[in-house]
Amino acid sequence: MKRFGLFVVICGLFSAGLAEEPVKWKKHIVMEGGRCNTAVALDANGDKNLDVIAAFGGKVSLFLAPDWKREIILHRFFGGGGGCIHSEVIDVDGDGDEDWAGTLAHDHPFWLENPGKDAITKGAWIPRMIDSEITGIHCITKSDVNNDGTPDLIINNFEPEKGIGDSIAWFQIPKNPLKAKSWHRRVFADKTARGGSHYMGAGDIDGDGWKEIAVGAKGKPFADGNWFAFWKNPGAKGVASAWEKVLLADKQPGATNILPADVNGDGKVDWLASRGHGVGVLWFENPTWKLHEIDTEIQEPHSLTVADHDQDGDIDAASCGYGSKWVRWYENTGDGTFTIHTLDSDQESYDLRTVDMDGDGDEDLLNAGRGSANVAWYENPLK
Repeated sequence: MKRFGLFVVICGLFSAGLAEEPVKWKKHIVMEGGRCNTAVALDANGDKNLDVIAAFGGKVSLFLAPDWKREIILHRFFGGGGGCIHSEVIDVDGDGDEDWAGTLAHDHPFWLENPGKDAITKGAWIPRMIDSEITGIHCITKSDVNNDGTPDLIINNFEPEKGIGDSIAWFQIPKNPLKAKSWHRRVFADKTARGGSHYMGAGDIDGDGWKEIAVGAKGKPFADGNWFAFWKNPGAKGVASAWEKVLLADKQPGATNILPADVNGDGKVDWLASRGHGVGVLWFENPTWKLHEIDTEIQEPHSLTVADHDQDGDIDAASCGYGSKWVRWYENTGDGTFTIHTLDSDQESYDLRTVDMDGDGDEDLLNAGRGSANVAWYENPLK
């Protein structure tokens, strides 16, 4: 009887182990054969399917779901200089569909007007300038910086000898964006982002209702880098002027991405970050900004996203290391400790986004494959 009971227990443990084996995230290829730094998802033509816009090979291309037919919507980058390093979707003209905004590594930011149901009409995506002075850009992100109910764009100028060098600004959509020659530029990090600033994140860190903006500075070959910091939003009276810089940590070789998230569930917004030109994913605990390592192995995790990927009520993270070629999902236990899941070991990335690609209610991952020369999305097995 005792032997039978032991057998049942062993079988039960074995079955539990099998049940806990994680289901793999299925990899879907959107395109292959292009060294792509950035890709974003949007419903371009109003058919309720999420399409993908990717910039590579000197062009901006639209891939229409579900068969990913390619339509080139811009044959030459606005200004013609460099490659498109990052992009964002934002409804600039207020017509209810998402437009596309992009930044050039050695030129100026611009946006393309989405023609809606005529999305594949030749020449329909009209390019317009956002700012003709800011130059040498590495990131663009959107957030309602001034609390007026409409999204703004945040853009950095990380090349010290060009544009508004070593600075970061937020840009307000003009009243008539179809005719305006430029957007309203507000420099909040005025010459205080020296060191090769990279990818920004915006979140209300102190709970005053106004979003702070953070960035990582990679350092080499730029001087005075290797740090993470945020700028404190002064609120209504000072939002359009320079903000106070708060250093989170220095001696962080290759610092790049940083995003807001309540990592440990204490009601305070922390910062989750990666050293995209170095090694590791980490987080800073609010309010002391104590540094906690999440992944000390992943090499050059140049992309980062945060979301509740397993729908258990806490914030998880994901990254892709172009050095290690791993796509990894970091499952938060709820208290700020993480279980690492490797989704792919043969993929590179400069840009990783959380988005429900198949409309089934869970969060998938969209990845712009830099060195792997592709765009792929990973299907969350939750639903």
